[in-house]
Amino acid sequence: MLYQLSYASTRADSYSIVPVADNATPTGTPPTLQLPCWKGRKDYHDHRSAGTFLIIRREIRPGQTEARRYTEPVSEALLQGRKSWLAAALLVVLVAGAGGWWLGTRRSGPARLLARLPGENLLLLYADFAQARQTRALEPLIRSQVATGPDYAAFVRETGFDYQRDLDAAAVAYLPDRVYVVAQGRFDPTRLRQYAVAQGGGCTGPALDRPCWMPAFLPGRKISFLLLDPSLLALATAPEQDAVLGLAVLPPPTAESLGQAVAALNPRRALVWLTASPAGLDQVFRQASSPNLALFAQPLATAQRVYLFVNDRSPNLEISLQAVCASEAQAAEMRQLLQGLHNFMGGLLRGGRGTSKPPAEWERVLASAVIEQKAGTVHASWTLDSTVLETLGSAAR
Repeated sequence: MLYQLSYASTRADSYSIVPVADNATPTGTPPTLQLPCWKGRKDYHDHRSAGTFLIIRREIRPGQTEARRYTEPVSEALLQGRKSWLAAALLVVLVAGAGGWWLGTRRSGPARLLARLPGENLLLLYADFAQARQTRALEPLIRSQVATGPDYAAFVRETGFDYQRDLDAAAVAYLPDRVYVVAQGRFDPTRLRQYAVAQGGGCTGPALDRPCWMPAFLPGRKISFLLLDPSLLALATAPEQDAVLGLAVLPPPTAESLGQAVAALNPRRALVWLTASPAGLDQVFRQASSPNLALFAQPLATAQRVYLFVNDRSPNLEISLQAVCASEAQAAEMRQLLQGLHNFMGGLLRGGRGTSKPPAEWERVLASAVIEQKAGTVHASWTLDSTVLETLGSAAR
């Protein structure tokens, strides 16, 4: 079956659709379908008969005023081809949408933040604040309402942002000359921009998709930040006032592969985890100016990579350490060093003869230690029970 489309291109254009036999010319005055004029190119569908799916296309050229007549035959084979094309296009759209949903679901949780941080770093830390707020073991610490300084109180007052309420997760990458942070939560861009200006800084654009900056505590450093999306805030502490732009479009490798290694070693959802190379761990601990932390890093010096986890074991917490070594011999030596350090710390806690006995809860922490070797990896863990956590919460008040 062929169809004939006729129209007159005047200011009040009208269209006539006439069914005709193959290779025939219509006679008489057959029924017609009147359609209104439209600008540009468009499709009209005629569904008046179950066997007909007629697509009419028409393009109006500017300046046409004289009456013209145009006839376009459309075969059913062509219409069927167009239907197949439309079905294929719809399938492509559905597949693309499903793929986007899958990628968005896949890159969630830590991966969403870690994909913005550089893979080459001294130390990488991730904290799940949303999960921590729901963890029963942390209730004593949450109830303690840790006192904050006047600077943080002013920050909360002026920005409306309180990490105990608005921060869901944060990933931190330490580099030799800078620190990068990607935080997930609820942010007020206008008040954050106003706060930066009030602190003697400035903003490079009218919105927070461009960096704002302000002076850092350390001389010669600037804190810069911008929104990667409405719930993702990137920050940098570095000599440059626009250093945060390094997180806006980050070339691979990113820190996402380190997050995958963490998930393989600790399938449970850790509240906090960190990973570092021994050299990076030693540098970070030395920068912290803490002899105890530096002492802790020494037994790990021969490891290829070190991982530390804080896991929820409600009503307890578990501190877990894993050190990946190059050989089983190195792992065996490291296990002995860690065991010796554990015994040494226990001796310091218990003190010499004639001193008072240490609190029973800390003795339980020492007694809970498990230090073992599995092939080329050393595992160590300690348990903080509810009594220890209550003590820590009381000390924080």
